[in-house]
Amino acid sequence: MEARIEILVVVAVRISIVNAHICTFRDQDDGLSVDCTGKQLHQIPKDLPINMTSLNISDNMITAVKNRTFQTFTHLRYINLNNNLLTKMEPDAFVGVFSLTNLSLASNKLHKGSLTEGLFRDLVNLVTLNLQNNKIGEYPDLVLAPLTKLHSLYIDPVPGAVFGPGFSELTNLKVLNMDVDHCSLEQITNETFRGLNGTNLEVLLLNHCHQLTSCETGVLEPLPHLKHLELTNNGIGIHKVLSLLYPYVGRNMTRIWLNNTFKLQGVRVKEDLEDRMITEHSTRFLAQICVSELSFKGNRISLIEAGSLNKSPIRECVEVGDVSQNRITGDAKLVLFAATFLKLRHLDLSHQHHAAGETERRWERAEGRKKGNITLMLPQNLQYYDATATFMLTDTYDEITFRNTENLHTLLFGYNQQHDLVRVKGLKNVSHVDLSGNRLGNVTGDFFKSFSNVKSLSLKACNLQFANDVLRARNIFGALKLMEYLDLSLNDLQLFPFILNQNKIIHLILSQNKFDTIPIVTKHFPRLRRLNMTFNMIGHLDRFTRCDLDSSALRNNLKVAFDGNIFSCGCDTLDFIMWLMDSPVVYESDRNFTCIQDNGHITGTAEVAVDYTRIYRSCTGKWILTLTVTCLAVFFTSTLTIYLISKNPTRFRNIIMGTLGFSVKYLTENDFSFTLYIGYCDADIAFVYRRLRPALEHCEHPVRLFLKDREVLPGHDIADGIIEGINDSWKTVLLVSSDFLEDHSAWSHFTTKAAIYSMNALIPNRILLLLMGEVQAQDLPLCLLNVVEEEFIIHVHDYPMTELWKHLRQIANLEH
Repeated sequence: MEARIEILVVVAVRISIVNAHICTFRDQDDGLSVDCTGKQLHQIPKDLPINMTSLNISDNMITAVKNRTFQTFTHLRYINLNNNLLTKMEPDAFVGVFSLTNLSLASNKLHKGSLTEGLFRDLVNLVTLNLQNNKIGEYPDLVLAPLTKLHSLYIDPVPGAVFGPGFSELTNLKVLNMDVDHCSLEQITNETFRGLNGTNLEVLLLNHCHQLTSCETGVLEPLPHLKHLELTNNGIGIHKVLSLLYPYVGRNMTRIWLNNTFKLQGVRVKEDLEDRMITEHSTRFLAQICVSELSFKGNRISLIEAGSLNKSPIRECVEVGDVSQNRITGDAKLVLFAATFLKLRHLDLSHQHHAAGETERRWERAEGRKKGNITLMLPQNLQYYDATATFMLTDTYDEITFRNTENLHTLLFGYNQQHDLVRVKGLKNVSHVDLSGNRLGNVTGDFFKSFSNVKSLSLKACNLQFANDVLRARNIFGALKLMEYLDLSLNDLQLFPFILNQNKIIHLILSQNKFDTIPIVTKHFPRLRRLNMTFNMIGHLDRFTRCDLDSSALRNNLKVAFDGNIFSCGCDTLDFIMWLMDSPVVYESDRNFTCIQDNGHITGTAEVAVDYTRIYRSCTGKWILTLTVTCLAVFFTSTLTIYLISKNPTRFRNIIMGTLGFSVKYLTENDFSFTLYIGYCDADIAFVYRRLRPALEHCEHPVRLFLKDREVLPGHDIADGIIEGINDSWKTVLLVSSDFLEDHSAWSHFTTKAAIYSMNALIPNRILLLLMGEVQAQDLPLCLLNVVEEEFIIHVHDYPMTELWKHLRQIANLEH
């Protein structure tokens, strides 16, 4: 009984320690894992559980690892000390950690003196060591010599560093990873890897050394067992790099990646031309290597000689080929060279960056050519083919036929055809097709029969906005019975095409179009789970659409993306805003959208939802107040009208008769002292006196103008003068410029109001508007737009001056 109590006490104490500890403990299949990430620790905690198998203490502020820190942790297999401030490792720091297999010391401040000889003497089972992103100027070969089971070493490439003889003890080393973001290495020599000749190194990653321009020819000789080589993003030059491969002639390799290896600006013309061509001479070693993956991506290559790679054994071995992001020129027949590669299953020719204007000139030369047919022969085992933006189809073709497509499942053929594609054949086995960026304005339902088994189809930016008749057709996508993913973004669509196979669609992308609502009824798409409506013109959704989306969310977990739409969050759409915040159809992380209130203020839907009660009360209060005021106004107006009519029945009878046009005499220009009142602001005086006045007063049939600066006598009140001038003039002409609309003296506003008040049923169309400068009709005050018809609004710059005054006289209905 006492023994049981002691056990329970020990367990309880351990549980209390675990719960109070700064680190997190997790029991996993391979043992106890301890996570102390990002706890601002300055040293490794001393109260860690002795049975832990994994310790992650990265992202802290530890500066040193003291002697025998891990001695008691006999089960420890993994230590992560990345992203600390380590500068010192005491000689016995890892004493007793015989079980450790993975040690990561990356992104610290370790230097040559930090790693003393004997530091790793007990790590006899270590398999992986990461020393990258430190300040180790020389490779510590004697420090690493005891790691006889080391399989993978991650270390920085540093200038002048050489792998010393101690590395020859690492007989199990297979992977040397020198792939870092910031590499200061400028050259590698024949002695750089000499100390690794005793290893069985199979993988060498030496990437992102942009300053690396010098490389001796025998640099790879000490690594005869290499199978995986990545030598990318440097300035050596593809011609030079290919010459390094002679140690592997007649060997089998899994990968050779020579991407973005080109000389920097300023090299000699001859060397530059060599690096722009893949020739039989430059591939004399590569062509004799049986390599599975080969990549020349991003090397500014303009020409690949037909006989450079079309040889044995490389022709029978390559399974993955990548020559994308180069400058290869030629027509679509260029792909025929790949047809002889028997095992090729992945081919990437995409994004050939030609000189500015070159592609346009080729398309221009193709204009007017007779259309024809073309057949593209693909490798018989090809599964993935990316020909995006190769610009090889500048000729106009009626029909494109692909051969050897029995195994092809992905075809990316976007941004190639400036002219409308008519027919495509041979793609019945393809499940993923991307035709984005090609012109499909005249496409018909027969076009899609070629890839009738497609599951994923991208028609982004295909000019479908010009294919309204096609989109209305009920059979446009009728042949695509298995389609699950459809991308119609960037087409300026306002009309959604009819889709027969609605039961299959899972993911629908309609972003960056012109839809003002959800253009489909989602209940007709029972498997739809993702709908992308980003960057459209949706202001709000009606109640029916919202209910439809909610039902689909409950039925099949539908999610809709709404980012990029500017919603309305006024009084009429508050229920829509609350729906956005609560509906299961909206992504949880995307619920705060931009919206515009009734007063034009831009805010977010989350802010509106938080302030919903106040906004709702304000909206309902305005409505009730408006209704109340309107009812009171109607009541008092009706009462007053009835009273006045009862007191003056004869007068009101005459008014009604006049309104109906009986015995009414309309006024003419002869009934007024002035023909036209000219309203203007001070900034437009020059136009009035230099152009308008001479054209109307000093002409064959002059009219009498009222100009306030001339007619209103000094000492006379200007306001009274304006009102008298308008009342004494038959019609009023307002010169509306931007200065007139923004007149800070308020005389323009006063003139406008006085002109509106002078409106009289006996003088039809009494106000005429001359719009000057950049002013448009929509810029006019609402009070003017309500009383002036558009035919009496003249844009000054739309007419020559002589025609302007003639037109003004015409719409003013002057007698002469």
